[in-house]
Amino acid sequence: MSRIKHTIPIAAVAVVLTVGSIVGPRFMQTESVAASAVAKTRPTTEVPPTNKAPANVASAGKVGMHAGVKTPAELLRLLGERIKAKDVNGIIALHEREAAIVNYDGSIIRGHKDIRAFYIEWFKSNPVLIVNPHQTVMAGGVRGLDGKVRSRTAAIMGDYSLEQNAADGTRVSFTGNFCDTVQEQPDGTWLYVQDNPYPPHGGPAPTTTHH
Repeated sequence: MSRIKHTIPIAAVAVVLTVGSIVGPRFMQTESVAASAVAKTRPTTEVPPTNKAPANVASAGKVGMHAGVKTPAELLRLLGERIKAKDVNGIIALHEREAAIVNYDGSIIRGHKDIRAFYIEWFKSNPVLIVNPHQTVMAGGVRGLDGKVRSRTAAIMGDYSLEQNAADGTRVSFTGNFCDTVQEQPDGTWLYVQDNPYPPHGGPAPTTTHH
């Protein structure tokens, strides 16, 4: 979730990408909040604020590169853990090489290089992201001679809330829906194909930077 354009969209984790029916979209809402504000619901995915600049975020990777994720739900959970750890290398390892993040304005952040740059910049805003998945729809794939279906696609849908620093240093918050697309690999593991925190929506664009 994850789950993300940081200049206006944003985009989202979240988390999270484009297939199947989605939870009815609701407009993004922005409000100033105290810097010490704490989310009142227990997060599925949470990135706590910190005053320490993530100087080493590009080379973190301490959570580990090899995920071996066996289900879409596990993939979403692991992305949340790596966002919390600001483990950019680990986050990249959860995405297909040509994966993409959808921005609010419809533009696309595509490929490992640009996704890495996005996360490094986004983490400077000390985000707190809470992702609540509500539905996962799995479809497609190819049935082998053994009767098992492989190379399936899944859409993970839900809502999220995000708190982070605005350009002027104040804390701002946002809410929205997401629809992430993940793909089963030939070895049975799962990777992100698209992180879409902005399924079809309307209303004015947010006025501050966010994921």
